[in-house]
Amino acid sequence: MQASELQEIAFRFRYPGHLALKARPFRLTPDPAFYFDSRTHSEALRRLQSFLHREDGLALIYGDVGTGKTLLCKRFLEGLDGKAFNAGLILNPVMSAKEFLAEVLRVFDIAPRSHSTKATMFERLRSLVETEGERGKQSVLAIDEAQLLSDELLDLLARHADSKDKGGSSLRVVLFAQEELAARLVDRRMRHLRRRITMTHCLRPLSPDEIGPYITHRLAAAGSHNLIGFSQDALEGIYCASGGHARIVNIVSDRCLFLLNGRSRTTVTRRIVGQVLREEGIPTFPKGKASPNGRLRILRLALAGVISALIISGSLIMLRLAAVF
Repeated sequence: MQASELQEIAFRFRYPGHLALKARPFRLTPDPAFYFDSRTHSEALRRLQSFLHREDGLALIYGDVGTGKTLLCKRFLEGLDGKAFNAGLILNPVMSAKEFLAEVLRVFDIAPRSHSTKATMFERLRSLVETEGERGKQSVLAIDEAQLLSDELLDLLARHADSKDKGGSSLRVVLFAQEELAARLVDRRMRHLRRRITMTHCLRPLSPDEIGPYITHRLAAAGSHNLIGFSQDALEGIYCASGGHARIVNIVSDRCLFLLNGRSRTTVTRRIVGQVLREEGIPTFPKGKASPNGRLRILRLALAGVISALIISGSLIMLRLAAVF
């Protein structure tokens, strides 16, 4: 039996017909069909487009677990014009430098030769960027779970960002990472990489006024035709429990629909949300009181400010040195 058939059986078992859904709206697997253009995601895409068209170096999109980094990464790549961009994606960068370079070549449809050295593969990658640049195409490499990159690989990416072909083209690298990578950049040993990162954006959780539209959007994408609703106090309960983190919103909402279907109802109430939170062991917080995720948001903003200041400071130093020499 194929994986798609197993998924269909699992879906029909969970939602056997009463809710009239064509797909599971709150599954955790990132699917661009369910992408919700929140304010923070919209800003990230806008800044990435600006990065591709006007800036060299590397871009960093970072955020807490469950803020939609992988989904944003897929949406970003899907939105690139194939006539103008040659894009590749690495999903799990846990590998040696040689394995990494070989994988980069593979995602750009270049079979690495057996017994190739790192220097040889590095040069082949430069040649690819140059050839694509002559054809009017820009090469873009997206790396998901970039917090798993070793210091050696981060240094390799920084060195490649420094290298340009004869036409001035360079490989544009976009890192999608958890916040721990942003914290590593503060280390003095990462200053070379830090100077090469010319665009950063911190993905933030959904705001209270985005929870309702987010849930409605995913239900519509799953074919609900407005047959399923969440009461306002149910939405408030989900926000208080999730702090706006989409992954927790999905977990709670999925469980709510399961209970809703079993009761042959079409509206999720605060009572149903409360039952789900108790059964799943998810703590809830009174309205107006910040959840732990909410308190951490202040630290994230402070960290983002430190990184931005370091990047700007590094750029000013480089400009002054250029003026002197």
